[in-house]
Amino acid sequence: MADRKPMRVLANSMAVVEALAERGDLSPAELAEATGLPRPSVYRFIDGLRAVGMATTTDENRARLSVKWLHLADAARDAMTEWSGARRILDDLAERTEQTAFLTVPRGDEAVCVDWAPGRGIGVLTLAPGRSLPLYAGGAGRLVLAYARDVDEYLADGPERRPLTSATIVDADALREDVERTRSQGFTLSLDDATIGIGALAFPVLGSDGALIGCLSVAGRSVDVRERQQEFTDAARAAVAELRSGATSELATPLS
Repeated sequence: MADRKPMRVLANSMAVVEALAERGDLSPAELAEATGLPRPSVYRFIDGLRAVGMATTTDENRARLSVKWLHLADAARDAMTEWSGARRILDDLAERTEQTAFLTVPRGDEAVCVDWAPGRGIGVLTLAPGRSLPLYAGGAGRLVLAYARDVDEYLADGPERRPLTSATIVDADALREDVERTRSQGFTLSLDDATIGIGALAFPVLGSDGALIGCLSVAGRSVDVRERQQEFTDAARAAVAELRSGATSELATPLS
């Protein structure tokens, strides 16, 4: 039993970090509810994260992840050599569309952002480097569900689907329909389902074997995404072609 304790502590710490990454600032009571941990344990985990500089607390005593996580995200991105040219492509896409461009990758039951090029209104966007979306919400999350997971397996064994907004798709049949629509049209349109007033278009970046290796998305105000959908789609698909070319050539390069 003693050998299991460090693993349990790490797992519980990760649950706290993931809740803060997914939902933003949370009070100890909200963290306890989100993670299922006792409130005294939540206080200890927050104190531990603060002690190593990985979290801070606001004036309202709400826990918040620190900017150190951005440095970790940078290091993780730099280690992924297949995306070595992504920053320039994201910058070009953000400049062309005036929206925020994101690169995310599938990781279990989440779509994790590894890089971005900020556009207008970034303060109200849910996603940022190091943060993630569940697979039932947002353009990137729903696209990863469609391209990288068996939807029935996810619905049966995946995490609880808690709505982020009133537009979040949590119904099983509605998610199945969304997956079919995404696969049919080749992209995901997200309007207000991750953040009210925010929309996104997400496109798959496929490897040479046809498997999903990443997701490129363009996000901004829902009204802009809706009115300029074709313009954003054209720009994003050109960027996807560049990303795919660079990523597949890196993946195909043998180690020396």
